[in-house]
Amino acid sequence: MTQILSDTQVAALRARQRSRNRALGLVLVALAALFFAITIVKIGSHAKQLQEDKHARAAAAQPAKN
Repeated sequence: MTQILSDTQVAALRARQRSRNRALGLVLVALAALFFAITIVKIGSHAKQLQEDKHARAAAAQPAKN
């Protein structure tokens, strides 16, 4: 059967739920920030690689000066 809770028990239950929800929300925000940071780092390193490749191709395309 279902047990009927007193007002203080309900208040304590809700407080625990709020606490868990806040902790879970913080974990979710931290994961989103981590994924964002990883993405930015990957894009930045890829852009740097592309720029280095572009400079290398440009240098190889120019005739050697004697």
